[in-house]
Amino acid sequence: MEDIEYEYLKSNLRNYLESHGINTSRMFRCINPNHNDSNASMKYYDDNKVYCFGCGETYNLFDCIAILENVDNKEAFKRALQYYKTGQTLRTIKEFTKEKNKENNQKEKDYSRAYKIWTKNLDKEKSAKNYLFNRKIDEKTAKRFNLGYNEFNFGDKTLKAIIIPISKNGFTARNIDTSNNELRYYKTKGHHTDIFNKEALYNDKPFCFITEGEFDCLSLESVGANAIALGSVSNLSKFKNLELNKKKIYITAFDNDEAGEKATEDIIKFFKQNKIKYLTYNSVDYKDVNEALVKDEENFKFCIENIVKRAMKKVNEEEMS
Repeated sequence: MEDIEYEYLKSNLRNYLESHGINTSRMFRCINPNHNDSNASMKYYDDNKVYCFGCGETYNLFDCIAILENVDNKEAFKRALQYYKTGQTLRTIKEFTKEKNKENNQKEKDYSRAYKIWTKNLDKEKSAKNYLFNRKIDEKTAKRFNLGYNEFNFGDKTLKAIIIPISKNGFTARNIDTSNNELRYYKTKGHHTDIFNKEALYNDKPFCFITEGEFDCLSLESVGANAIALGSVSNLSKFKNLELNKKKIYITAFDNDEAGEKATEDIIKFFKQNKIKYLTYNSVDYKDVNEALVKDEENFKFCIENIVKRAMKKVNEEEMS
């Protein structure tokens, strides 16, 4: 099975969970059998995974089938094919197991040449340029981060997407077709948890915003701020394991929802434990950073300027002490 077909199969996670009575539009109790969850700590994300803020476990479709139906991984994959087979020629369980065992040793794909083609596609695709314009991502920012456009086939469905390179080996594709509500995102295999614009953590700027989504990061960068995107708050553990510059001020800017609030509490606890300086930005009346920019650009810029001033004041006080 091609990577893209494999990802299409995993994209049925929401349907699977809903069929088991789990409401994926809100937090639900963790399905980890070793976690006695009484606080509804698990959250479904659009990258086709669930993450638990209590025990830290992350599961995809096959993991969830294995847990909820009490079967091993081979049987879980077999059942996923039975439930969601699209009529295409799919690889056998033996092939799947063999590839999974070799996964860590396989040479990663290099998308550098594809990025150049997709960047040219963006220049020619009016709908993609309009999408970025409507989300207030200017042409200068789009070029700086090598944004592109491409169309991917998932079985009988097509994903028309803005391409956001995460590294030369992986990218995020964001659906721009409003008539397609089934395929919102695609992330290259093995790169679901990569941090976007990681360089911002190590440059000479004294502050760095931490956002959830790539478009939130791009929004901040477009107004002159320094920012990263976790890709999902389920990636907090990877962020915590990085060698962080403790001279920087880290500014949290997660989504304005229950998962974002929990992530903010989690990372603040981490900052305090490790004596790392931080500030928090809240989009208040908007669901995330990008919506705050789109709905009220002037106020957004004002708020960002103010919190950057606060960060700089902290830096100056530190230098004088």
